[in-house]
Amino acid sequence: MLRPGPAVNAVRVLTRRLPSTALARLGKARGTRDDRDAVHRDRIAARHDRELTGLLNALTIDELAELARAILGPRAQPTRDAPSLRRALWRWGAELEAGGAAHLGTPLQPVPAILGGRLVHLAPPRGLAPPSPSWPRPLPEPVDPDPPAAEPETLDELLAAADRAIGVRLGPRGTDKGAWGTRAADLLGVVERKTGEPDWRGDVEVKTVPVARDPGGLWRVVEDPAISMIGAAPLAKLQRVLWLARADVAVAGAPRDATILSWYLLDWDPEIARLVRRDLHSRPKGPRGTTNRGLYLHKRFFAAAGLLATLNGPVSP
Repeated sequence: MLRPGPAVNAVRVLTRRLPSTALARLGKARGTRDDRDAVHRDRIAARHDRELTGLLNALTIDELAELARAILGPRAQPTRDAPSLRRALWRWGAELEAGGAAHLGTPLQPVPAILGGRLVHLAPPRGLAPPSPSWPRPLPEPVDPDPPAAEPETLDELLAAADRAIGVRLGPRGTDKGAWGTRAADLLGVVERKTGEPDWRGDVEVKTVPVARDPGGLWRVVEDPAISMIGAAPLAKLQRVLWLARADVAVAGAPRDATILSWYLLDWDPEIARLVRRDLHSRPKGPRGTTNRGLYLHKRFFAAAGLLATLNGPVSP
């Protein structure tokens, strides 16, 4: 069993203990015939350098279990639970690098959440969001719609309307995928102008993003939200976005419904620009067989951009 010590790269330590199946699967490079384990280890370590979560997320349940037995020794629990194995190995690696557990759960060593069975770092909020009475943010009780009589004139008025929209049930969506987004914009008093500019007075784009509870209880984004059609100017729409987190509401015997869980106002900065370049992608947009393509923002953007932190709060070590 290895023991923690200072100034150690946990990824490189773990790659030296990876099972041969993981080395061959993760280390093989396209177009090469070099099958030496040492070469595979170097490739894996370089790919995941300083990204312990990425390495652990890439391993299968059998590989995680074998690695846990080799690394944790008697502390390894006989489990077939991949999230628990990833969490245990991450904690071991974090303590290895820091020389102990003193910094776990601090900004120096944030603890990843488990979402979809994988380790996910929830970056701290970079924008404004309403307060929450507890974490994870509870599903709000139903409230009556209270849209403004006219389009908000100031950003403060827009955010006040977003506050009043929290808990409003949006009603059955029907076959129109954009119906809930349209109803959410109506609750804010935003006038749809159908131009290439952001929705509210050419300054703030209003978009809904669907979220749901993970089995562990945390909120996660369940679908990549659409940003624009191909040929439009997506970056202009992303300079300042009011994201409305939309959650399904289950009512026995009733059609599918949804509500506004929270909001998140995010401004463009160099880090957001980097994340958008990484996560903006195209895919078909429209009915089956369509040739139209749209631009979408990958779900992982919202963990790195701080939205999930406003829904889940700090992650306990």
